[in-house]
Amino acid sequence: MDADRPTAVDRARRAAGSVLGAVGRWFARRELSWPGMLGALLGLAAAMTPSLLPRPTLYLGFIAGVGAALGYALGVLVAWVVRRTGIPLPPARVRRVAWRVLSWAGPVLAVVVVVVGCQWQDDVRVLVGEERRTSSAFLVGVLALAVGLALIALGRALRRLSRRVSRLLGRWVPASAASLLGVVVVTLLVYWLAAGVLFRVVVDVADSVYAGTNAGTPDGVEPVTSPLRSGSPASAVSWDSLGRQGRAFVAGGPSTDEIAEVTGEQATEPIRVYAGLDSADDAAGRAELAVDELERTGAFDRSVLVVAGATGTGWTEPQQMAALEYLWGGDTAIATIQYSFLPSWLSFLVDADRASEAGRLLFDAVHARWAELPQDDRPQLVSYGLSLGSFAAQAPFGSVGDLTARVDGALYVGTPAFTPLWRTITAERDPGSPQWQPVVDDGRTVRFASDGTGLATQAGTWDSPRVAYLQHASDPVVWWSWDLLTRQPDWLAEPRGPDVSGRVRWFPVLTFVQVTVDQFFGVSVPDGHGHNYASQVVAAWAAVTEPPGWSDAELADLQSLIDETLTLPTLPGADVG
Repeated sequence: MDADRPTAVDRARRAAGSVLGAVGRWFARRELSWPGMLGALLGLAAAMTPSLLPRPTLYLGFIAGVGAALGYALGVLVAWVVRRTGIPLPPARVRRVAWRVLSWAGPVLAVVVVVVGCQWQDDVRVLVGEERRTSSAFLVGVLALAVGLALIALGRALRRLSRRVSRLLGRWVPASAASLLGVVVVTLLVYWLAAGVLFRVVVDVADSVYAGTNAGTPDGVEPVTSPLRSGSPASAVSWDSLGRQGRAFVAGGPSTDEIAEVTGEQATEPIRVYAGLDSADDAAGRAELAVDELERTGAFDRSVLVVAGATGTGWTEPQQMAALEYLWGGDTAIATIQYSFLPSWLSFLVDADRASEAGRLLFDAVHARWAELPQDDRPQLVSYGLSLGSFAAQAPFGSVGDLTARVDGALYVGTPAFTPLWRTITAERDPGSPQWQPVVDDGRTVRFASDGTGLATQAGTWDSPRVAYLQHASDPVVWWSWDLLTRQPDWLAEPRGPDVSGRVRWFPVLTFVQVTVDQFFGVSVPDGHGHNYASQVVAAWAAVTEPPGWSDAELADLQSLIDETLTLPTLPGADVG
C-alpha cells in the first residue's frame, strides 16, 4: 500500500502542473498583462543573477518569485504610463501574435533562466570555498512561480481595493482626485499593516522568544567563582542578571594554565567584566557598573584594556577575546554591556539607538576613569567591535581624529555600512582604492584588510594609535544598506574583491532583497568569506596591540590552536553579528 502513495516529489509535480495549468488558462483568457508578463520574465532573470553568497534552494526560489513580481509590476506601470500619454496601441493582430509568441517562448526562456541561474549559484559556491552542489532547478522554478503569482494576485487585489475606494470617494471629490486618493489610502493602509501591525507582532513574538532564551544558560556553562569575573560572589553584578551571552562571556576564555602552555611563561588570569540588561535599569547604570567592576578587579593595572561592543543578543566572539588574552599572557581586561537580547538584524531595526547609546556611554565612562591615571602608568585602551557590536563601539567617535585622540588602538570587524564613522572614513579613501578594501592616507593610521596578516604587510609606516578594519568583499553584513534600494554601490561599480562573482549586478530594490537574504547565511560559508573572521583574529590583534615576543610562526600556531578549539554557530540566522 505504501508503495502506491504519492511521494513529496509527486505531490510537488502535481501542484506544479495545476499551477501551470492555471497560468495557461490565464494566458488564454489574457487576464494577465502582456507588458507585465514580459517584465516578470526580465525580473526573474535579474533575480537569478548571483549575489554575494550562495543561496539555498528555498531562498533562491523566493527571491526569484519576488523578482518576477517586481518585474510584472514594472511592466504594468510602464503600460499604464504609455496609455496615459496617449500613445496608440499596436493593431489587434499584432497584439494577438505577441501573445502567442510570449505564450510559447516565455515558459521556455523562464526555464533556461532558472537552470542557468542555478549553475551560477554553483560558481559562487566555488568562490567562497564550498563544494559544487547545483540547486534543483525544478524546485526553484516551482517556488518562484508560486511566490510570483501570490504577489501578483496580492497586487491585483490591492488595485481592485483602490478602485473601490476611488469610487466611494468619487461621491464627494472629482474623479481624477478620487483616483489618486484611492491609491494613497490603500498605500497608507498597506504601510500601516506591514510596518505597524505585522512588524509589531513580529517584534512581540521575538521579544517573547528571545527573552526566554536570554534567561537561560548555555550548556556546560557554570557560575564563575573567580573574583576577576563579573557574576562571581565578589562581584556587584549578580550571575542571574548577566543574561545568556553574559554568562557565556564571563565563564569563557582560556585558563592561566592554557595560556602558560602556549606562551611558555607564567600567565595572569584575564579579567572579564559584563553588565546585562537586568544588571541595571538603563544603559548609564550598566556603564557605571562596568567601570565599578573594572576598578574592583584591578583592570586599570593591566597591560591592555578593551572596551568591546556586543552584538544584538549581547554576544562577543570567543575567538577574538581568547586571541587577545593568549597574546598578552592573560594581562588583559575586557569590558562590555548588553543593550538588547534580540538578534542583530532585528535589534538594528528596533534597538539601533540603544546600541549606539550603550557604546557611547560605556566608552565615555571607561575613558573618563582611564584618563585620570598617569599617562605612563595606564593600560593600552583599545576599542573593539564585531558587526553590530562594531557599530556600537564606533558610536562615541565623530572622526578619525576624535578616535585616535582617545584610544591607543582600535579593531573593528565586519562593520555594517550604516556605521557613521565607517562611512566617513570610506568616503575619504585615497583615489583609485576600491570600497571593499580602501586605502586611507596611505595607511598611516587607518588600515583595511580582508585578513589579519594583510594589515601589517601593507606598504608604508603604520603610526600609533593603529586603527584596523577587517572586512570581506563577500560579507553581506558590511555591504547592506538602505541605499541599495535606489543606488548602485561603489563595491559593485569598482573592481571587485576576489570572492565576489563578476556576474553580480545591481538592480533597484532587487539587490537590496538579495543582500538582505544573504545576511542570514553570512556565517554558513567557509571561514575567510562572508561574515566569518575567526581565522584572522590573531594576526589582527597582534597588528593593532603589538604584543612583544611573538614571531610569525608562533602567531600562526596560536591561530591554529584557536581554530581547533573554538567554533562558531553555523546555522542560518545565528546571532554572530
